[in-house]
Parts: sequence; C-alpha cells; structure tokens
Amino acid sequence: MKSAGQQGPFRVQIAAGEYLSDEPLVLEPQDGGAAEAPVVYEAVGPGRPRFLGGRRITGWRQQPDGLWTAQVPDVAEGCWYFEQFWVNGRRAVRARSPNKFYFYVQRKIDHYRDPATGEVQDTVNRAFEARPEDIAPLRGLSGRELQDVTLVTYHSWETSRSRVAGLPPEQNIVTVMAPIPWGFAYWGPNCRYHLENFRAALDEPGEWFLDRDGTLFYFPRPGEDPSTAEVIAPVVPEFVVVAGKPDQGQWVEHVTLRGLSFEYGQYTLPPEGHADGQAEVTIPAVVLLDGARQVALESCEIRHVGTWGVWFRRGCRDCRMEKCVLEDLGAGGVKIGEGHGADLSQEDVRTSHITCCNNIIHAGGRIHHGAIGVWIGHSGYNDILHNDISDFFYTGISVGWVWGYGDSLAHHNRIEYNHIHHLGWGVLSDMGGVYTLGVSPGTSVSHNVIHDVYSYDRYGRGGWGLYNDEGSSGIVLRNNLVYRTKTGNYHQHYGRDNGVENNIFALSMDGQIQRSRVEDHVSFFFERNIVVWEDGPLVAAGSIHDDNVKFASNVYWNGGKGPIDFQGMTLEQRQARGWDQGSIIADPGFVDAENGDFRLRPDSPALKVGFVPFDFTQAGLEGDEAWRRIPQGFEYPEVEWAPPPPPAPPLALDESFESDPPGRPPREGQAITEGRGDTLVVSPDRASDGSKSLSFRDAAGLASSFNPHWVIQPNHRSGTTSLRFDVWLGKGAVLFHEWRTWDAGPYQVGPSLWVRDGQLTVAGKPLAPLPAEAWIGFQIDCPVGESVNGSWRLRVTLPDGKLLAFDDLPPGQRAVPGSDLDRLVQHGRCAHRDASGSLRAGKSAVNAVLGGGTRLTRAEPIFSGSGARCGGLARQPAKAFAAIPELAAPRHSSPSCRMRDVRVV
Repeated sequence: MKSAGQQGPFRVQIAAGEYLSDEPLVLEPQDGGAAEAPVVYEAVGPGRPRFLGGRRITGWRQQPDGLWTAQVPDVAEGCWYFEQFWVNGRRAVRARSPNKFYFYVQRKIDHYRDPATGEVQDTVNRAFEARPEDIAPLRGLSGRELQDVTLVTYHSWETSRSRVAGLPPEQNIVTVMAPIPWGFAYWGPNCRYHLENFRAALDEPGEWFLDRDGTLFYFPRPGEDPSTAEVIAPVVPEFVVVAGKPDQGQWVEHVTLRGLSFEYGQYTLPPEGHADGQAEVTIPAVVLLDGARQVALESCEIRHVGTWGVWFRRGCRDCRMEKCVLEDLGAGGVKIGEGHGADLSQEDVRTSHITCCNNIIHAGGRIHHGAIGVWIGHSGYNDILHNDISDFFYTGISVGWVWGYGDSLAHHNRIEYNHIHHLGWGVLSDMGGVYTLGVSPGTSVSHNVIHDVYSYDRYGRGGWGLYNDEGSSGIVLRNNLVYRTKTGNYHQHYGRDNGVENNIFALSMDGQIQRSRVEDHVSFFFERNIVVWEDGPLVAAGSIHDDNVKFASNVYWNGGKGPIDFQGMTLEQRQARGWDQGSIIADPGFVDAENGDFRLRPDSPALKVGFVPFDFTQAGLEGDEAWRRIPQGFEYPEVEWAPPPPPAPPLALDESFESDPPGRPPREGQAITEGRGDTLVVSPDRASDGSKSLSFRDAAGLASSFNPHWVIQPNHRSGTTSLRFDVWLGKGAVLFHEWRTWDAGPYQVGPSLWVRDGQLTVAGKPLAPLPAEAWIGFQIDCPVGESVNGSWRLRVTLPDGKLLAFDDLPPGQRAVPGSDLDRLVQHGRCAHRDASGSLRAGKSAVNAVLGGGTRLTRAEPIFSGSGARCGGLARQPAKAFAAIPELAAPRHSSPSCRMRDVRVV
C-alpha cells in the first residue's frame, strides 16, 4: 500500500477464526508506518484470530497393547519431523526414561580405547560412563535410531540436549555428537540426565513417540480419546519476523499487532544438539524483532511453542509488549537485547527503551529448562513492570550480561511491581526471582513480590529471591516482599554499592541472607529490612563480619526459637563493633504471614526502626478484574524433591598422562584455570618416568590464589584410601595438597600438607626439609567411612631414595576426628592467607609439575597449583588439592614444579 503511494494510517483487520500458517509474516522497512500514519494488524469483531503453526493429526487407531497409532506420510517421506506434540492443548511428554527424576552419570569419559580399532578416542565433554541397567534399552537400536535418542543433561543452572552418537560394545559408555559446555562432571559425580525418544521408553500415560517410518505412537491419559481429540504437531518455527536493518539505518517503525493469537510453534534439535552456558540465550523466538522502532504487541497470545515467545533482538528501541499472554513455552518468555558475541560498538544496533508491562508469562522452559521469564542482555533503559511470571525451572527475570566490573550496557533498567513465583521446582540451581549481573547504575529492582523459589542444590547451589550475582553494582532493591525460597531471600555473590532497603524477607528454608565474597569496597547496604524465619541460620553462607557490608536498622525474628546467631556473635556484640546499628530482635507483627498477609499491625516495632510499610498488593497485573484473576486459576502442585542419588562407584586411578595429548588439561578430574595466562596442561618437558607430566603454571593478577588447581573425586566410602604421586617443585613454587568433603554443609578436611620454602609442613608443624628442582614421591594412606580414626600416614621418597615416614598425622584444620570423610565426593576450594589473614595473590610466574604414574585407591584428591606438575596419584579418602605455588619468584623467571605418577587405590 505504501509503495502504491497510499497515505496511512493503515489498518489490517482480521476476523476471528483459525488461520493455518506455513511461513512467518515478515515485515521489512517498507512495511512500516509513521507516527501520523501507523500500521496496525488487529482483531476485529468478537472472538480472536488464531494463527496455528501446526497440523492436525487424524486417523488414530487403538492397538491391542492400549497404545494408539496414526500414520504421518510426510514423516515417512522425510519431508517433516516434529519433537513436540499437543492433545487438546496439553503438551504431551516425549517418551522418556526414567519417567520421573533422573539417571546419574557415574563418571565422565574424556577418552576411551575403541575395541574395534584399538585406537584411543578423544571424547572430552562428549562421553560418560552410565550404569548398565540405565542404558540397556538402547543396546538394540540401529545407528539411525540411536541418533534420534535425545540425552538431556542437567547442569547446575542449565540443561543441554544432545543426540546420542554411540554406545561402544561391551562398555557402559555413552557418547554424544558434540561437546557440551559444562561437560558431564563439572560439579562432580552424579550429574543427572534422562533419555528421550525411543520406543521402549513409551510406557506411561501422556507419552508419545514418532518413528521415522511415519508411525506416531501415543499412550493416552485417562479420559482422552485420540480419535476425537484435537491432536496437533508443529511445523512453523516463527510466526512474525520484523526484519529491519539497523546496521544500515533502516527501521521497521510504527507497527502494532493487537489481539492476535499465535499457537503451536516448532523446535527441532539440530544434529549437533544444543547447549548454552546460561539462560538458553541462543534459542530463537516465534516473534523475532530486529531494527524495530515504536513496534508494539498489545493483547496478543503466544501459546504452545518450542522456543522463546518474543525477542527484541538487535537495534530495537521504544517498543512495547503490553497485556499479552505467553504460556506453555519451550524456552522463555521475552528476550531484550543480545548476549555473547554481539558487536554493539555502533549505537544504532543496540536495543534499549523496551517496555514489557502487564503481561502473563507462564509455564516456560518446557524443553530448554534454563530459560527465563524476561531476560535482558546488553541493553539499558528498559521497563519490566506489573507482569505475572510463574512456573519456570530457572530464573524469573534476569538483567545484565557482564560477569564482573567491566563496562555494561545493562543499566537504568526498572524491574518493578512484578509478581514472580513458583520457580525452580527442585530441578535447577543458582537462580533467583530476580537475577542481576554487572555494573548497573540507575537500575531499580523494587516493589516486586517473589515467592516459592525452589532449587535443586545437590550440586551448584541457590534458589534465592533477589540475587545480585557477579559484579552487580549500583542497584537499588527496595520495597520487595520475598518469601518461601530455598536457600535465602537475598544473596550477593560480589558487587559494589547495592542498596537493599525496606524489604520484607521471610521464611526461607536454608538461611535468609548470603554475601559470598568480601572485597575491599562496600558490597551492599542492608538497611530497614524485616527478616523473619523459623528454622536454620540467619546467614546462609559467606560472611557479614566486616566494615564493607553495611547493616543498620533491621528487624530480625526467628519466631522466638532461642537466641539468634549472627555467625558466632550476638546482635549486641555486632553493635559493639559498629555493625547493625539501630537493628532489633522483635516480632514485626504481621497480620497473617503464614497465609501470605505481610501487612504490619499498627503497633509493629518495625515502625520504630524506620521501616516504611508498602502496599505489596500493587505488584502483579493491572486493569480489569477479569484480567487480573487469570493467574489465580493456575494450579501449582507441591514441589517433589528428587531422592538422593545413588553413590557413585569408587574410582581407582592409575594416571601416567602418557595417553593425554600435550598442551591440554588431563582427561581425568577437573582442571580449573582463570584463562589469564595461567595453565594446567600435560607437558612433554619433564617426567619422573615415561615422557609426560602435568604442569601447573601461575600468572599475575589471578582472582584466586588457589588457581590453577586440579580436582579428583574418587567417591571412596569405606576402608583405607591410598594416594601416591611424584612432584617436582621449582624455586619459589608452593605445593598444597588436601582431601575434602564438599557435598553437604561446611566441608570437612582429611590429609592436608604444604611444601613451602623447601619445608614440608602438616598442621602448621614442620616435618622435614625437601629439595627443589628434583622429583619427590609422596604416598598418603587414610581410613575413610566407618574406619576414620582422625589420623593419617605419610611416606615421602627423596631423590636419593631415602624414605621419610610420618604416622598418626592430624587432619587439616577444619576436620573433625570421626567426621564423615567418606563424603569427600565433591569439588572443594582452597586458599592460603598470610599472617594478617588477608588473601595472598601471586604476582609472578611459578611452575610446578605432577609426574605420571599417579595412583588413587580410595579417596578424593584435589591437586591445586600455580605452576606445578602433578604425577602419580594413588587412592585417597577425599578430594585433594595439590600444587599451589605462592609466587615468590620475579616475573621474568619461571621456576617449575611438576607432578607425575599419580596413583589412587
């Protein structure tokens, strides 16, 4: 119309009814309008136009086994394939095993020897050992059928979806088509997974399976009759594409979509699978906008899709989404801006000034579990207001995409008056009702109501209400009501000058407040808040005992269940140190907190410390009562917590590093570096025997002095574990080796030793001088499980063959004799401090080496080192750190420390 010379405004009116979509509506710059002549696509008359991106499946027949089948010719001909499926508008479950909860990775497999060829296969982040009974149904599948099986792996805050590549004969190894970012044991053993899409898994009502021959199988739920039901499978991945060209200064402007419904959108897993580091950030959306200005979605609906709902992606500005319903989403609700790899150096390609207001965003992450209700990446000046966001497996609203104190575009965002609830479901961890990242001046997270946030927590941790993660700075968090969370209502990992003011924090399960990192600036101000709980500690983790976190004028109340412990202090003791001035311990006097009424009675003592009552009923939807009542009709079951995973098999390790490629981390265990010049790689430069060893090299400016480090998790739970390794320490290098628990509560410590300035030390006691720049053998023997007796044995073999024997050595400083050293199964941390208690960071390069032939028989070592080589590991009763050089050498020098011959038995 515009190209024909007609003047606007232009209105495209669409009558109620169903419209089958086989391709998206694409709006290009010439399809836009102007302020005085907008373009509007809108519903007209009663009812709503429904754009359906799927096809109905008919011709159902009931089989003798109770399943129903239908033939889909286009699938048989290779013209169509689908991975979602709905019956009467209800998402069916793609046949999976187990039907509920998870299988568990036994250990990661970074390489294995192919029995057919005898060659070693490199499978870093591509393979794991499974229990034979878990993968038995896959054994008889053809290669094509096996590649159609989807492996869903649960990490801490994400899941990955992989296509199965193979099962080596007579080995319980599962390999996938492409590596996944978090691997199969990043958090240690018992990484969870389930399997989808094979015929043998079709064994429960509500499940379905599509065979490549075109046969669709369905196991109906009670009361369903496929022959009369509306059964739809998706075809179209996108409904609307706004295709402006912001790089060229060409915009799609002044367009409104009003009163339209988009339903049944497709997602198909690519051959290489899918995995994101966080937030399912690369998954597309069914409404995708680039180069959009003054484009609005009003009173629209998006339901039953496999991806995100709406993405204001690149070069969008002054756009709105108001009074829309986004429901039953494969991924998240709304994305604003871009994430990794975006070139935002030009102002015109940045997205900003987006308003997301008064929307219902419900039931997301149905395929991509790490997705979010509303995600803001590299984008500022956005308003996320009065939305009702619920039923996701991860975070409600996420703001920012910079980890640390670097420059960020995510500033001046308003996250206000939202109702965010029923998140996590015990599936993922490290989440928040509102989650923030990076330096964010002008950002407000205020007047929100957040509740029922439940995380998994068996690896990774955290289901918080308000979560200021890495580098979050300059944010005001005020007048929020947060209650019924898993691990705390407020958590700051690290950041600067955040204001946590006049909030109500109530009834978290595992602690109320957390501040994870102490820094040399003010972390946050915690003032005029009410903190109420029933059980557990006030402080979930971290520390609040220093001058760089400002607590004042708060009300604390644990229901009167005894004295309140402020991390080993009373409130009076804190106030004597100048902390928590004006704070009190008192019942704040809520009207009915148990039933969600957190109004204060007129005589509340909170009023005396300066707390200002706020109307939390203003959070959530605005408008007419019928609209506001819609979320009240959603049903939320009780959270079902997964049972504890079965014990992982004990690891017997005999590692010489001979089969590991040089220049790469060892295949076994976790090699943790910061990527700032520090390395932890196999090297051919020096060896105690054979030709290789494991080299640790430090670097200046590392955030943590314990990096780089190597962690092994043997999962030994009984008997005696023995660990043997050879180590070569250069001048100025320091070896630290320790066994730890890390699976529950404060970790416990078993054997722990240092080699520093040529001196072997245990529990602060010098044992013997040791030479530098020579191979030294260590063997540690320690009882685990019921055999723990509070002591361990050390044997040291010097370069001249002399044996030093030390018996009845005490455990490390945090160990408790008789404690559960059999639980030394998870990743630990270590740091060394100087006499003043401050963390000592390395300033120059130091090298250390661990030699080959490491043997581990019964426990879990962690080798940590800045410039150390590890070799030879024997069995150990816990996690162990080894080879942490403190950097005493000048930067231009590079003394080396190597480890080899690591044996654990």
